[in-house]
Amino acid sequence: MMQPLVSIVIVTWNGRELLRRFLPSVLAQDGPREIILVDNASTDGTPEFVRDNFPEVQLIRNARNDGTAEGSNVGARVAHGDLLFFLSNDMELEPGVVRRLSSHFVADPMVGVCTLKMRRITAEGRRLDLLDSVGGDVDVFGMPHARGIHETDHGQWDTPQEVFFSFGGALMIRRTLFEQTGGYDAAYFTLADDIDLCWRVRLLGYRVLVEPGAVLYHRVSATLDTPAFPRSFRRFLSERNTLRTLLKNYSMLALLWVLPLDLFLVVCESLFFLLCGHVRLACASPRAVAWNIRHIGETLAERRRIQSMRKAGDDEILRHMLKGSQKLRMLWHYFRVRAGGQKSEWDGYFGAERRR
Repeated sequence: MMQPLVSIVIVTWNGRELLRRFLPSVLAQDGPREIILVDNASTDGTPEFVRDNFPEVQLIRNARNDGTAEGSNVGARVAHGDLLFFLSNDMELEPGVVRRLSSHFVADPMVGVCTLKMRRITAEGRRLDLLDSVGGDVDVFGMPHARGIHETDHGQWDTPQEVFFSFGGALMIRRTLFEQTGGYDAAYFTLADDIDLCWRVRLLGYRVLVEPGAVLYHRVSATLDTPAFPRSFRRFLSERNTLRTLLKNYSMLALLWVLPLDLFLVVCESLFFLLCGHVRLACASPRAVAWNIRHIGETLAERRRIQSMRKAGDDEILRHMLKGSQKLRMLWHYFRVRAGGQKSEWDGYFGAERRR
């Protein structure tokens, strides 16, 4: 069976050294593919470096940094492939990744999105057996959880299975479906845009799969965990975009019970950060709510478009979600571990390591 053409779309911003290290593994992928690099107004010489060293790569230069969401849309608009493979600039691929993922779309016409197994790689380039994710789940409030995160990879996640969403750092989707959904929401800039896209894919009746036989190595937060994106700003973007996702994608009946509970959790989380002395983190969620109030008109317009196309009911969506609150589970784990005098894997989220 003929393998479809895959358009690999990479969005970058000041990622010259990351591309020097990781782009060769993308170029080494077999099968029909094209590689599109969207540069979001880098100032470190990224466009010139790619042009001189990787002439096979189609380079698109944006006049400003529009974020990964709109940057991905820009790349998709010039793509020729039947499949779009959105990839971060800090990923090192094992051989055969593109071929393994694309095979699922050929075998099952209802597969809308496919992702893979992510392991960690150090800043020095040492590959680890530590899992970063094997697909993602969300709770009813849109809070994500990476399957397998922080686990040592013993093959415990090696069965292909359905997940709620694919992390945007390695997301393959049918191009026709991407266009049907409307693509990434440009208002998001970055963070939670992948959950929103996969939610809309599910509303159209398609499935989201993870193929753990396809493996890449992720240099975690190589772009986001920098002074340009302080933790308080990342919290703001995450909370802002998650709330917009709920407002757009749930039915009105579901919003009547989800939204009050979500806003209650927002208030509680902000009070927690305030009591801990993390003022900027405490202000992130109220700022996110305020942004959504100011932009409610455009959100409702997008909601009407999405709801008019949906084929799956909320009962089907909820069936694939985590029960309860992921934030409360994280907080319970944080207190339990910290009470024992140890570092928690959620120290970074709750601000125990440093204050911003």
